[in-house]
Amino acid sequence: MDLYDLDKDFEQLLKKFPQARRELVEECGEKMYQKVLSNISQVDEKTGNLRKGVKKVVGSRGGYSAVRADFKIAPHTHLVENGHKIVRNGKVVGWVSGKHMYRNALNELANELEQSAEQKIDKLVGDIFG
Repeated sequence: MDLYDLDKDFEQLLKKFPQARRELVEECGEKMYQKVLSNISQVDEKTGNLRKGVKKVVGSRGGYSAVRADFKIAPHTHLVENGHKIVRNGKVVGWVSGKHMYRNALNELANELEQSAEQKIDKLVGDIFG
């Protein structure tokens, strides 16, 4: 392989990279979204608004993917996620522990998402450089 062929291979890699990055970001966002929904299904909530209030957002250029709560639909999400005080007649009488639906999803999927990224890069580089 001479320098000219290597240059062509790098140009091909640079052309394919943005689409591959967007695909990876969308795949990771979908995995996170499904995991958060799975965690929410384990929480005893009567209205279903926690589940309806989960939104997946992908950046306009595919640079990021986020799973977040829509506080217009479920304004109590932060209380369920992080926990809250129980107040009666102005006095704190207890504490409700958080369910950590979002945090646990990220902790449980971190290694899997990292492996997905490594596989995507290996496939992309392998397809071009053989």
